[in-house]
Amino acid sequence: MEKNNEKPLYLQFADMFRQMILSGELQVGDALPPEMDLAKKYSVARITIRKAINELVQDHLLVRRAGKGTFVSEPKIERELVSVAGFTERLQSRGIKAGAKTIEVNRMKSDAKLAGLLRIPQGAEIVEIARLRLIHEVPVALERSYIPLSLCPDIDKESFDNNSLYLLLENKYSLRPYHSSKTLELTRATNKEAKWLQVSKGSPLFLMMATVFTEDNTVMEYVKTLFIGERFRFQVY
Repeated sequence: MEKNNEKPLYLQFADMFRQMILSGELQVGDALPPEMDLAKKYSVARITIRKAINELVQDHLLVRRAGKGTFVSEPKIERELVSVAGFTERLQSRGIKAGAKTIEVNRMKSDAKLAGLLRIPQGAEIVEIARLRLIHEVPVALERSYIPLSLCPDIDKESFDNNSLYLLLENKYSLRPYHSSKTLELTRATNKEAKWLQVSKGSPLFLMMATVFTEDNTVMEYVKTLFIGERFRFQVY
């Protein structure tokens, strides 16, 4: 570190650690040595190291995990708020390994709310598909789709693990998403959601609710997706 540098010492250390991450010397998932060990190594006060690490936590380059330590974090995933492309296709186009794990598939009769959203008679059969969205095999989102069974008979018999729902809908049922209406709000993880997403109860989540239409304005899907707040950044055009 430069003693005559006007920049505070903790910011110099933050810059050093940042460069180690950006250069690849520290890889995603790598653990930083304990603060005390770093303080001894560089002969500085522990608070200096802590403040430096806090800077990188705020910049989302590092993440603290209770009882485990501090790790190099995954970069935030950019997601277009207006896009109707499938999750898998969007991420794979950016070189990100995306997948899905099915939690449950249910055939049910639509209640008044879902019937209104899907523009079908109340009591008409629908399929509910709940899946975890994965990045490099780690959960980042929980998605729950509702689809009118009249549009895609026996879709509940299909496999949805690591398969694109939209490709299936297009290739087998000639249903292609054309446009959608979306809302986005903040919420907190319930016990069950936290368990599925491997986060703490009460962790901040983005809740996106979308109605997806075909080109002739048929509603092909209503979907609710919970995104882990610290993993996503939304783009608005």
